[in-house]
Amino acid sequence: GDTHDIGKNLVKIMSESGGFEVYDLGRDVPLDEFITTAEEKECDFICMSTLMTTTMPGMRTVIEKLKEKNIRDNYKVLIGGGPVSQKYADEIGADAYTVDAAACVKKMKELMGI
Repeated sequence: GDTHDIGKNLVKIMSESGGFEVYDLGRDVPLDEFITTAEEKECDFICMSTLMTTTMPGMRTVIEKLKEKNIRDNYKVLIGGGPVSQKYADEIGADAYTVDAAACVKKMKELMGI
């Protein structure tokens, strides 16, 4: 339900500039699509963002679905956006929260050992 995408677009541009291949799912993404795409494309990361508190529970749902499928450890899950925080990332079991696009790329490199 979140149609904001400026932050997502900045993360995409910065990640690609940082050497990462990005599969941009757009905005207002069905939750299962995060997992389906990650499996099909053999991704290392699932990144989600929101600017609305009403869509924050979807982040937790994606992580729960990964656990249900026994594939949670296959992906590093990063979250961002105005209403989320490291505390929320910890609560839902995400691997990291980043405050902006530059920090996201830095954290991705750190998690990859680059």
